Amino acid sequence: EYMGEPVILNLEKNKRLFSKDYTETHYSPDGREITTSPPVQDHCYYHGHIQNDADSNAVIKACDGLNGYFKNNGEMYIIEPLKLSDGEAHAVFKYESLEKEDETPKTCGVIHYFGESDEPIKKTSKLFVNPEKEEEYFGIEKYIELYMVIDNLVYRKYSRSIGKVRMRISEILNYVNSYYQALDIYVLLVGLEVWSDEDKILINGSSIDSAKSFAKWRYSDLLKRKMNDNAQLLTGIHFDDGVLGIAPLNGMCRNSASVGVIQDNSFQAILTAAVMTHELGHNLGMDHDADSCTCSKGPCIMKAALEFNPPGEFSDCSYRDYQNFITTQDVQCILNNPLTTDIVPTAICGNGRRM
Repeated sequence: EYMGEPVILNLEKNKRLFSKDYTETHYSPDGREITTSPPVQDHCYYHGHIQNDADSNAVIKACDGLNGYFKNNGEMYIIEPLKLSDGEAHAVFKYESLEKEDETPKTCGVIHYFGESDEPIKKTSKLFVNPEKEEEYFGIEKYIELYMVIDNLVYRKYSRSIGKVRMRISEILNYVNSYYQALDIYVLLVGLEVWSDEDKILINGSSIDSAKSFAKWRYSDLLKRKMNDNAQLLTGIHFDDGVLGIAPLNGMCRNSASVGVIQDNSFQAILTAAVMTHELGHNLGMDHDADSCTCSKGPCIMKAALEFNPPGEFSDCSYRDYQNFITTQDVQCILNNPLTTDIVPTAICGNGRRM
């Protein structure tokens, strides 16, 4: 309950987090690549809303108690288990009451031109959309088969534990999906790679150089062994000039440009997810919002300067940019509906607790 009033969340498991052919790759101390296809046991990621309030929304991780947020009447509330409790007691507080981690203004490094042109990932004839059918096409469900790469610094940050890394990435992507539902886009994890021995590329203070290096690695190495629509690198490096993330504009479905590089610089997964959502937006044709761009639930996602408060939704400008992108570019790679694997529940959630 909150302020003496019960809060009942109606939650539904997010069944679109993992693709059916999900794999995990890490490296032995001598650099040997180890790839497995583990059964997906992460059953604890949910979306929903407050009971009897269709305008509210909630994004929850229910692994060890409830972690996440719900929004009500324009206010965001954090929910988390109380430490040293039996798992049933939770703290609920306004997001704005959190201690700010770093108030230095942060920016995004969008790359408007990434170099040589290339063929789309999945080579098909270019799609030209009849103007009369643009609205219908805009509403078709789309699926981004995402490959996540974790650098060595982030791996060490999470105690060199693949399980902890997987949980962190699952939580981030659960938030990312909550943002993209408004565009009928689902982001499915097709692979997770952890650079557990050492980084496979040079990652330094230059966000542009790091992004180009990662894009080259994806093209020359990753795509030869694992198909994906987009790859994102989560790094522990702090980039120069306060850049939190960088991605090529219009990069989606292109072999050498469908990438992003994100700093995992926040304890709050929702803030890292906000950066990833923003960078994927660039890949999908969305430029930074001008001052004239508006959204009803601010701040807008594609605002150039990222704030401590998580963004609310995409702006009217982002919608226009995205619609222009999917109707003028070859986006066949995100139009296929991959078979997904249901998230397998385990016995620990069978306690009948009403959430």
